[in-house]
Amino acid sequence: MNQPTGPVCAVLDLGSNSFHLLVGRLEAGRIVTLDRRKDMVRLAQDLGEDGLLDEKVMQRALDSLAVFSQQLRGIARGNLRVVGTNTLRAARNADVFLERAEKIIGVPIDVISGQEEGRLIFLGVVKGHASNAVRRLVVDIGGGSTEFIVGRRKAKRVESLFIGCVSMSERFFPERRISRARYERALTLARAEIQHLADGYGAARWDEAVGTSGTIRYVEAVIDRITPCDHLITREALDAVVERLLASRRADVLESLGLSSERAPVFPGGLAILHAAFIELGIQRMHVSDYALKEGVLYELADQGEHEDTRRQTIDYLGKQFAIDRRQAARVERLARSLLPQVSARLRTERNYALQALLAAAQLHELGLTISHSGYHKHGAYLLEHADMPGFSRSEQKMLSFLVLNHRRKLRAPEVASYRFEADWALVLVLRLACLFNRMRVDQRLPSIRLSPVRKGWDIELPAVWLRKHPLVEEDLRAENDYLAAIGSSLTLRTRR
Repeated sequence: MNQPTGPVCAVLDLGSNSFHLLVGRLEAGRIVTLDRRKDMVRLAQDLGEDGLLDEKVMQRALDSLAVFSQQLRGIARGNLRVVGTNTLRAARNADVFLERAEKIIGVPIDVISGQEEGRLIFLGVVKGHASNAVRRLVVDIGGGSTEFIVGRRKAKRVESLFIGCVSMSERFFPERRISRARYERALTLARAEIQHLADGYGAARWDEAVGTSGTIRYVEAVIDRITPCDHLITREALDAVVERLLASRRADVLESLGLSSERAPVFPGGLAILHAAFIELGIQRMHVSDYALKEGVLYELADQGEHEDTRRQTIDYLGKQFAIDRRQAARVERLARSLLPQVSARLRTERNYALQALLAAAQLHELGLTISHSGYHKHGAYLLEHADMPGFSRSEQKMLSFLVLNHRRKLRAPEVASYRFEADWALVLVLRLACLFNRMRVDQRLPSIRLSPVRKGWDIELPAVWLRKHPLVEEDLRAENDYLAAIGSSLTLRTRR
């Protein structure tokens, strides 16, 4: 009997150097590739001190996306994820590009943090290896950043450095000019960036080193032409590649040894980063993996249980770290979940996304209490926007931050000005009411609450008998009406027998 196959999923990785598409499905826990495509876009090119994406570079990227969009048409939206990495994190005008890009591909782009990128890279690499129990160091050299990850089955330590093959090559090897002096300067800078990782990522912390990404795969390809290496880079072989490059003085001379003409302009910078990693972290042998970020994202997309486990672990970790009252969080979560369907007509966010954001905010709304009771919602909001949160995209963190900021006292419009972020006041109202009715912090039987939209706000209806026994709740609800007035809304209290 044939094993049932999972749904067809697609991942589009908008990297700083290349855009990668992977289409596949899970069979018996393994990725079966159905289609893949790569386009060397070099999104990070000319991203100078002003931090602005060049218009020509953006247009080149948008033209590439127009082609990718044709391949995505047959993929169900729920089975598709588009992720952006370092350049879209760093560029000051990234929102301009994101708005134009989303109109072409028709789905949201998740710009993920460096920590999240590292976690997903490690997941992809682990799923591509036979044994998951080995302690591994994974190194991924991208166009604008390099990720270092240590773990076994899951990433335990992640570091994302702002050095990549595009940025380093542009800085030290402009117009493909290569010399020993230029290479030594590039190597010195890369070593200085990596040096502080030695304690947490040095040879004593792992049993096996694995490299992934274009730079490392091309280094392995060059080595293999010289001496067959079976997906392995040794320190001796790496040194030999460096010497060949410096002797030739031009990266494109190595094309005869497996280096593509597209890779040549960014190869020297990536090679210097890899060389520095070997030196500073004591690497003598590095296996080369074909799996990386896109495989990790596809695995998690196809196995939602894995993704939910990661999010749950993140929430649990923050709960322990900041001593959140779990019983109170559970009370708020239960009531928020029951109230959400009553505001569905006014939601500005997609329902499943709204539910996930609301429940996470309910569990984390008291995050800032250990810092200070005064203004703790502000402290919690700041932490949620800026913390490393595996399983959450940056846009999700901004939504969580917005909800927690507004769960009490006066309402504040979102300070984030990023593309696609829209204040969802209906979601805020649900969280505020869930907190208000649980202000006593005790398990209690709550009345049936009827919440309905009216032209300029909301009506809330409660049993008159219950309300007479809880005068503080009535006072709080009337105060809510005053708070809502600041955003042009209202909350009218009505009673029933």
